[in-house]
This record gives sequence, C-alpha cells and structure tokens, in this order.
Amino acid sequence: MPAAPAFLPLLSYEVNSTSDVLRRSAALRFRREHDVSLMEWRTLALIEHLQPVTLRALTDYSSTDKAQISRIVSGLVERGMVERSAHSSDARSAQLSLSDEGRVKIKGLARAARSRDRAFRSVLDEGEAEQLVAALRKLKARALALIEEEEAWGRAR
Repeated sequence: MPAAPAFLPLLSYEVNSTSDVLRRSAALRFRREHDVSLMEWRTLALIEHLQPVTLRALTDYSSTDKAQISRIVSGLVERGMVERSAHSSDARSAQLSLSDEGRVKIKGLARAARSRDRAFRSVLDEGEAEQLVAALRKLKARALALIEEEEAWGRAR
C-alpha cells in the first residue's frame, strides 16, 4: 500500500480542510435559508458596518478583488438589498448602504451565523474554545510573518 500523501500530516492542511468544510456548510445554509452566497453575506455585513461606504473603501477593507466586489454589489443592488447614492464630495464615486430589505436580510443572516457558531461551540468546552481561538490567532500571526518574509525575498531578487 502506498504511503499517505505528504500533505496529510501537515497542520496547515488540517486547518485548511476544516476551514473549507466550515465555509461549505455556511454557504449551503445561507443559500437555503436566505438565498445569498457566502460572499454576498460578507459584503452585506461589511456594508452594514461601514455604511455609507464607497466601492473602493469596501474593496480595500475586504481585501477582495475590485471586479469581484463590484459584481457582488451590483447583484445586491439589483436584488434591492443595497442602495447606491451620490457621494457627498466625489462626483465620480457612489456611496453604498443597506436598503430596508438589506437590513432585514442581514439580521436573518446574523441569526443563522450565531446559530452555527453555537453548534460549533457546543462540541467544545469553554476552555477548549478559548484555546482554539488563541491557537488560531498564533497560527495566523505566524502565517502573516511568513508572507512578509516571502514578499521581502521576492523584492530582493
């Protein structure tokens, strides 16, 4: 029998595969219950948090490709969840905010997200949940440091 693939014992593989499953289950629930994609939900939540917000600021804050955010926002505008209005000081920009329908939608999505979070936390005791969050923060910080090292190495070449 051949040896297991080299990536299986890697911590990064376990974290990524868990993240993929969490993301997929969220996407399925949000689509079924609220007819929105995971990216639409995240965009609505960011607009709610930052409103009124320009597309450029939304793109910068989300660290997502401008074309992708633009398509998502256009779809949310067409579906009546987001409103575009003239920017108060920049005629070339529009400001985005949630419509009444968008505010109702985000409340339902937030309830579903909290429900999912409770389901995940129910399999851990409070100490385990705190340890998991702390460990994930450490891993993220180390990954960000490795990105900086790689980018510095790339610039030096």
